[in-house]
Amino acid sequence: MTHQRDYSTGLTLYSPIGERKYLCASERDRFYAALDVLDDPRDRSFCETIFWTGCRPSEALGLSALNIDLADGVVVIRSLKKRGKLKGRHFRPVPVPWPYLEMMDRVHGLRAIQAAPGGGACSELWTFSRTTAWKRMKAVMEAAGLTGVKACAKGLRHSYGVHAALSLVPETRIKTWLGHASLATTEIYTDMAAPEEREAAQRMWAA
Repeated sequence: MTHQRDYSTGLTLYSPIGERKYLCASERDRFYAALDVLDDPRDRSFCETIFWTGCRPSEALGLSALNIDLADGVVVIRSLKKRGKLKGRHFRPVPVPWPYLEMMDRVHGLRAIQAAPGGGACSELWTFSRTTAWKRMKAVMEAAGLTGVKACAKGLRHSYGVHAALSLVPETRIKTWLGHASLATTEIYTDMAAPEEREAAQRMWAA
């Protein structure tokens, strides 16, 4: 079993020179703490959405007020990587914590929009471009002191997968939440759980 590469897709959590491409637990904490560098609450809510859902920036930009389900506690994401008949028509609900939902309602006025005719189906949460989204993410990474290949939205997405695996979330759930087409892709995160699990290593060292 490899801890670095999914050979069926070519996806890897390390660069060709062995540099880690995901944020570890302490770096995730630093990223979240650095969100305060963003003055506009909507900029922060964008980055926080990727933090809590592991979605791609383009998927976040496609969210409307309707996609934040306050009753069920999920963000309903349109999966952009699906092909064939499912292309543009596949949605995945991702559970998120209540404080995040309360923040989204406060910043975007979700309840009021959803109560209006149409329920907010056409009310985009963010209207800036992908380039602007990249700049907002970069600003937080820099404020957190994060550099290198991991200091990007993809690094944050990877960290979501690793964090879920370390939290013993079943790989089928991780696959669904991240919108993977195959479990072979998800396995790069479940495989990473072993070398990242320091508590298990500490038990070994103490034996």
